[in-house]
Parts: sequence; structure tokens; C-alpha cells
Amino acid sequence: MTNSHRTNIKDLIIYQKSLDIFKLSRHIASYITYDKDILSMHHSKNMSDRYADKLVMDAFGLVPKIVETENETNYIQKLKYAKSLRFFIDRLYHNTRHLEHNKSNGSDFIKLLRIELRKLRIIHRHYVRSLIQQN
Repeated sequence: MTNSHRTNIKDLIIYQKSLDIFKLSRHIASYITYDKDILSMHHSKNMSDRYADKLVMDAFGLVPKIVETENETNYIQKLKYAKSLRFFIDRLYHNTRHLEHNKSNGSDFIKLLRIELRKLRIIHRHYVRSLIQQN
């Protein structure tokens, strides 16, 4: 049953979109910071590097939160976890705004990520509604 449950999680649109956003965030951060690793971005004094680090780390937090939500058996906790995904999405959007204002190169990619984040907001809204309707 566990194996089939994992397959169900991988089939979720919100899970797939979150993976796409993580990959895109990582590529953008790599482009903006000239291939710095996460630790170097975190310790950098350059604000663009720091926002790129935050962007990647927040995007990285989406997927485990979705898995945690799907594995939760208590309906109230499950709904609470699902709603908390919005926090990560909003922080990602906030970080893209800062990156766009602080860094001129990569602005087209940042705009693309923002478009994908808007799509994720819509998917998230449908995901939460589907959880409410299941109960």
C-alpha cells in the first residue's frame, strides 16, 4: 500500500508543479549567482545571492510539505498543512520580486518563475478545496 500511495503523490498536479518550480528556482539561482552552491549563496554578502538562496530553500520546502500533507491521516492537520503551503508560495513570490529589483540579469527567467508561481497558487487553491470536499 505504501508504494501505491507514493505513486498517488507523484501523480498530484501540485506535487509535479512544485518539482518544476524547484528545478526552475535552482536554475535561476545558479544563473544569477554564477553557479554558486547553496552554502556560498547563504554566506555571501551580496543581496542577490542571499535572495537566490532563499528562493531555492523555499522552493525546496514545497515538495516535503506536500508529502507530509498527503501522509497525514488527521483531517484537520491535513487541511492545516495544505493551507500552510501558501506561506511557501508567497515567500517564493516575494523573493522573486527582490531578485528582480536587485539583479538585472536573469529578469526574464524570474518573470517566468513568477508566472509559474501564479499557476501554483491556482493549483493550491484547487488542492485545498478538493481536501475540503473529501471530508
